[in-house]
Amino acid sequence: MASGQDSLANALKNKPIIVAHMRQHQKLWDAPPELDPNAASHPIQVFVRVRPLLQRDVDSDAFSLVMVQAPRTIHFTHPTNRWAGGRFATKTYDADGVFDEETNNDTVYSRLGLQDMIQQALSESGHEFCVMAYGQTGTGKTYTTTALEERLTADLFSLMPDDNKPKLSLTAFEIRGGKAYDLLSEPPHSPVQITSTNGSSASYPGLSSHPLSDQGDLVGLLAKAKELRMTRSTVKNDTSSRSHCIVTLRVEHVNGDGSDIVIVDLAGSERSSYATKNDPERVKESIETNKGLAALKDCIRARLSSATQHIPWRGSKLTMVLRGAFEQSTKRSSKLIVLACVSPSVIDSEDTMGTLKYITPFQLTGNAAVDAATDHTAEGSVLDNTAEWSHEDSVGYIKRQLPKLIPVIPRLLPDPSSTIESLFPLSSAELLALASTPTPDEDPATPLLDSRSTNQLRSWIDAYHKKLAGLQKRSVDEEQRKARKAASAKRGVQRMGATKEAQLLRSLDGLNLEANETGFVTRIDRTGQVVQVPAKEE
Repeated sequence: MASGQDSLANALKNKPIIVAHMRQHQKLWDAPPELDPNAASHPIQVFVRVRPLLQRDVDSDAFSLVMVQAPRTIHFTHPTNRWAGGRFATKTYDADGVFDEETNNDTVYSRLGLQDMIQQALSESGHEFCVMAYGQTGTGKTYTTTALEERLTADLFSLMPDDNKPKLSLTAFEIRGGKAYDLLSEPPHSPVQITSTNGSSASYPGLSSHPLSDQGDLVGLLAKAKELRMTRSTVKNDTSSRSHCIVTLRVEHVNGDGSDIVIVDLAGSERSSYATKNDPERVKESIETNKGLAALKDCIRARLSSATQHIPWRGSKLTMVLRGAFEQSTKRSSKLIVLACVSPSVIDSEDTMGTLKYITPFQLTGNAAVDAATDHTAEGSVLDNTAEWSHEDSVGYIKRQLPKLIPVIPRLLPDPSSTIESLFPLSSAELLALASTPTPDEDPATPLLDSRSTNQLRSWIDAYHKKLAGLQKRSVDEEQRKARKAASAKRGVQRMGATKEAQLLRSLDGLNLEANETGFVTRIDRTGQVVQVPAKEE
């Protein structure tokens, strides 16, 4: 299997062929889907924003793999080495809105409908609005959320009613390394607990709340919170936000009830191959960050599954805070806007594909989601069958179930194509040997595993091996169950047809690497000849 560096070098070498592929693919575009006039009433909306190419991209002779078909479609060309000389195919994704690199912040703010949310929050209680920015580090999440907060601040006071004015207050905290810290406390970074008792919504002992009398108060507090938020240099970004930042504007009405507007700037996601190139402290932060994002994904998948009504929101501090986005309530209405920020650069192609795939389940809502989940998973969960797991699913399982192996994930699953199934044939001794053997990319001066951790791992390896054996058995049982019900499943797919919901859900499992591909595929054979075939006839 080619490494990420090999794939990048191959893509840069074949830049003219990839650019020609993209231009030809553009000629085959279908008419873009129209904007849904009822989209504002949907409980979840998904938007995608593409940042411009950066100077580091230009200096590396990188180029854009993304083409935006306004107002709702993004076409992403994914170069791989799964063919002798290279394979280039374009994946097409629809969202509630897509913003290209030329789109300004005013347009983004308007399309997200934040002004309407402010008006509703000011006029009546019982609303919970949440805007969440997700994406790899360096894609403009903090830049975008800061711009949204600036415009929200101006609208909030200009739209304030003259009579029965509600009281306004602000809280801001960050989740870092599995712990929460107040960004507006005196002194700064006072610890905050995130708790939930008897099924109630989350509460935050230790979190300071600040009343707002005018626009200046809000502007000053937001600036302070941004200044105190933890940032560090990483491989991908010199000033990466290494924490999830949650800013909540509370609008309290005269009846004592109120509405909340929540802006969530998620920490930049990093693949394990990049995380290990940072120093040990950054590695630990990346592990915790990705653990929270994996828990967030589990909540979304559980929301889709008809096999369980349980939403595992207790899986991380982040999902406890965002619980309202996953569970229905008769007392409060909720609205979640997911803004995925992506890089167009060929350097970031794997991360961009990961982001687009990550946000896919957010687009499945209502009866369509239930139908699609039922037909896709039959009686079980999509997580039961490890043959359908992606690399990210496998990493998430290790983090939750085999914690002593977290530091050596890059040794166990060294590239984006490796999954948990590659570990099943190994004995306990072989698993320990693999976990103990450094990869060629590791820095000898900063080993992933010190002697104490190695001894701990050795004592746990037999128990972990039994867990993997049990996981393999459940996966085999799931495969056999699916085989017994193949005829029923086939009828379900036929009944569902080629609906967008079904396509989206099937693309989640990672088994079908051609999911979402449209138009045609460009291949280069061993002789250097360029061949093009329809995407679904390869």
